[in-house]
Amino acid sequence: MKAFFEDPALLVGLPLLLLGLLGLSMAGLTLLTPQPAGAAAVRHPAHPGPEEYVKVGATLAAITAVEVIIYYFSIPRALFVTMLMALSLTKFTIVVMWFMHLKFDSRLFSTMFATGLIAAGAVFTVVLVTLGANIV
Repeated sequence: MKAFFEDPALLVGLPLLLLGLLGLSMAGLTLLTPQPAGAAAVRHPAHPGPEEYVKVGATLAAITAVEVIIYYFSIPRALFVTMLMALSLTKFTIVVMWFMHLKFDSRLFSTMFATGLIAAGAVFTVVLVTLGANIV
């Protein structure tokens, strides 16, 4: 019998199985969790109008401009990467919440999206480690 790190089926399959079970349990818990008292009365809040989307687009453009400006300063590499990652995470969150409408939809959709994102990150990490990247 091969060791855990020598068997590709175990190395990839087992983490994916565990993540799948985690996702199913999170989705189940989300469905079973009672909604707040006021949530039953308002099923779907009104989606924003075009002005709101223009504001969101301007915010995303401003964050992108800050990212480009940061590139031209001589900042230590670790700080530079940290700043760009934080700004990118901010932009990602804004896009997901507004343009994918997760801000206005059920918590189940947000849970499913987050579970898929975590699973994709885990698979990416497993593949990098398998291919010899020293990230862990």
